[in-house]
Amino acid sequence: MLDYIACILVRLLNIIFSVIPISFSLWLGRRIGSLAFMLNKKRRVIAYANLKSAFSKEKSPRELRAITKSVYKNLMQTFVEILNLTKVDKKYIEKYVEIPHLERLVNASNSGRGTILLTAHFGDWELSSLTSAVVGYPITVLVREQKMKRLNELLNQLRESKGCKVIRKGMSTKNLLRALLDKNIVGILADQDAGKNGVFVDFFARPTSTHIGPAEIARRTNSLILPSFMVRVKGPYHKIFLEEYIDFKTASGADSTKEVLQRFASLLEFYIRKYPDQWLWQHKRWKSTPVRTVMVLNDGRAGHLNQSLAIARQIQKARAQRGFTPDDTKIVVVDVKFKSRFHRTLAGIFASFSSWRCHGRMWVLELCLEKDCYKELMASYCDFVVSCGSAIAPVNAYMAKENNAKNITIMKPTGMFNAAKHFKLMVIPEHDLPRPRKNILVTTLAPNLVESGSHDEAAERLRPFIKPGDGKFISLFVGGDNPEYRLTGELIACVVDEVVKFAESHGAGILATTSRRTNKDVEDILKQRLGSHERCRLLVVANDRNIDGAVNGMLHMSDIAIVSGESVSMVSEAVSSGKKVVAFELEKKKDTVSKHERILGHLKSEGYIAVSRAEDLSRAMEAAWSDKSPAKDVKDKEAIYRAVAGLI
Repeated sequence: MLDYIACILVRLLNIIFSVIPISFSLWLGRRIGSLAFMLNKKRRVIAYANLKSAFSKEKSPRELRAITKSVYKNLMQTFVEILNLTKVDKKYIEKYVEIPHLERLVNASNSGRGTILLTAHFGDWELSSLTSAVVGYPITVLVREQKMKRLNELLNQLRESKGCKVIRKGMSTKNLLRALLDKNIVGILADQDAGKNGVFVDFFARPTSTHIGPAEIARRTNSLILPSFMVRVKGPYHKIFLEEYIDFKTASGADSTKEVLQRFASLLEFYIRKYPDQWLWQHKRWKSTPVRTVMVLNDGRAGHLNQSLAIARQIQKARAQRGFTPDDTKIVVVDVKFKSRFHRTLAGIFASFSSWRCHGRMWVLELCLEKDCYKELMASYCDFVVSCGSAIAPVNAYMAKENNAKNITIMKPTGMFNAAKHFKLMVIPEHDLPRPRKNILVTTLAPNLVESGSHDEAAERLRPFIKPGDGKFISLFVGGDNPEYRLTGELIACVVDEVVKFAESHGAGILATTSRRTNKDVEDILKQRLGSHERCRLLVVANDRNIDGAVNGMLHMSDIAIVSGESVSMVSEAVSSGKKVVAFELEKKKDTVSKHERILGHLKSEGYIAVSRAEDLSRAMEAAWSDKSPAKDVKDKEAIYRAVAGLI
């Protein structure tokens, strides 16, 4: 029924437009295009994201949005011109269409070989095929079948009314070959995604799946390929650019098919760069590309960055399980810097009301972020966005909309209203008390890069930095002050004394490291008491130097880990290593029960860690050392992997 109505509507419009001046028809088409731009969510976000992937380093969001709107206008002008095909005759073509190198078509036709007029969904591609027929070189066109059969046949009749021959479904390959073997001209559109079985060529710096058909047909029939691009100059005025022939006789060696396809892709890219609003950006041209980019947003906190990287690695792992190489999943870290705390709060408020219409309208980020940070974000394209912490969750939400990307946030975004609707996946530790939702994954620990028994390489890289000596190892991880706790010199001195006492009684070596939050007084005490101590085999002060993979290597080599309890990230890393963990308490700044107390209490009650005061640390270490039962396994990574794999 819908097909029948559509067919009648097109016939009616054809009659109406036949008596309306073409300039007015196109003006009306542009108005319809503007309306379609406003209403067509699905294809508009695809078009904008495609433009972003191609031009992010060259054009601003405002420019990309303007191009997207022009794409819709041009597409509707093309549709109006299809409704005006009955007007097309020699006089119409002479007035409105210029063909600078028509001799190339003439020479191809007279070459004694078949000719493939290879083009794309560029400009008014429908008028291009009719133009060839009207100027005396009728072509056979391979068209895509529409779902509405009556409407499809009506469009084919309009095409054939001017001398073109349409190859219909069911007889395409046979008739196509016959036409070329009979030395005729065949028109083929060759700019759609070809799936995993296509030939991958470079197109806008991305591996792009391309149909092998046109090149293989040209090779089998000894036909010339004549690239053709129709450009709308203004209104009804067009130019058809006929490029130099692509000939298999001049292609090189075994890779000649790919070479031919690459040449056409490079030509198409040239014309798109020159006339970006005239290509059909609404289709998923890079649907099958193996290369995907994960943008990790960094708020400057090392623990948060490691959590985000842990999620990014799970994306990489999930894609590897589907046959992609590690290099196919690019992880890019971008530092996020707000102008002030006020601007950070403001971004959260605005992000709460953001929608798909925000692409190309990143004025909130421009207002709230430092200039260089904003420029870097806008010059980047990604398929996934990952962040940790409530402060940068709004930026995550905006970047996902800007790139039509899938986004993941870690921790509850407290600065946004109804935050869950702005993220594909939220990974929230259960101590944050998340509300159950389909897109919320509740974990026991914070995501991290440590896995039980899997860091032999990290340990080997660490060994050259470790002082020689026998015995087992104890790892000591020292954090620093935060809004709830204070790490004093007196407390860390007590911790060091307890750890040294235990190490001496058990003949164990000490591997110690600080975080960037560790204050200088605490660092100085560690240097004085551990730096030259015979039991300390390694001391890494993060603010002085860092050793890549030090945390993983230390955990892998140690039997037990001692961690300052204010750092959720460090506690989570230690527990994930599969080693026995003792967390020591810091001095509280307030009398209220803190978030970290809830975390430590929960992990203790579940049997993942022991918790001790600094003065009782050696006894807690003794209990952990003597306990030969295996550490309790955490299943977070498996759950995160499954959730992430569901987004790919």
